[in-house]
Amino acid sequence: MPTIPYLASGFPPASASTLKGANEIVVTWAEIVWAAISVGKAQLQDLSQYGVFSALEMTYRTAIIYANLQQSPNDYVRRSSAYDGLDPSEKSAISYFIGLTMAKLLAERLLSVPWLMHLDVYRKLLSPVLAGKSRPDLVGIDIGGNWIVIEAKGRTNNLVASVLQAAKLQTQQLSTIQGLAPSLRVASESFFDPAGILSVAISDPPGKRTKVSDLPLTPRLILESYYRPFKTRLDDAATVADERLRGEVFRIAHLPELDMWVGLSQRDRSPGNVKKPTAIRHSGGREFVGPDGILVRLGSAWSDENMKLQPQERAREAK
Repeated sequence: MPTIPYLASGFPPASASTLKGANEIVVTWAEIVWAAISVGKAQLQDLSQYGVFSALEMTYRTAIIYANLQQSPNDYVRRSSAYDGLDPSEKSAISYFIGLTMAKLLAERLLSVPWLMHLDVYRKLLSPVLAGKSRPDLVGIDIGGNWIVIEAKGRTNNLVASVLQAAKLQTQQLSTIQGLAPSLRVASESFFDPAGILSVAISDPPGKRTKVSDLPLTPRLILESYYRPFKTRLDDAATVADERLRGEVFRIAHLPELDMWVGLSQRDRSPGNVKKPTAIRHSGGREFVGPDGILVRLGSAWSDENMKLQPQERAREAK
């Protein structure tokens, strides 16, 4: 299964060993796709009022992962030949999106933060607070209801210390949310090492926080924005099936464009009512249920064997 190396620094001394030094996480392609389609941003919210656009957005995000990432022979994730063929501006856009995806993936896996939304979603409401260009990318809630702020960077080439430092400064632009200081302010930089292997550096920077007005954001606003595109997609889908998995009912729709299914639990998944995620590893680990209640199921096009091929060489039916 895919393996992602990461380097963690600056977290509190009492943090788990997974937040200290060089480590690796073993994931599945379903888990990566889950992170890609669930890290909320403004465009997704704006488009999701129309079900067809919501489906296209999910397909587009999934296609970025499928086309630009590949599993290496020793199971690391590396950039594909399709990525290498992009021009610099295209690489910049794709690497930024991969950076957002990796920030979401590590936030859930290491910090128990399944809900992350881009602050631009709330631009109209929060513009007086977020004046300036150095605001962080993402704000979210962990399963205990604590706030977290994340700035995500993505690069085509090696880790650059100055880029990570800039991300650290951006995380400090919010003083409080609803009067509470964020429990963590995480700077994340995803990059490809000289061998083309995808890696991530994450840091919880110390230092003085910039004093700005309180951010009037509520968990209700986060959750409404987060789940809206999935509910809209399921309401609009031509074929939706209810399926019971481990005692829980999911509504599941097929997105045939990239051989995948997306589902949503019908149980309350708000903070305080969730458990750690259950990764259902049937069929080569091609099904993942996040603690947010979002299910991703991938077809045979996403098998480890198929994903070790370049995108143009992959079979629709993996052998």
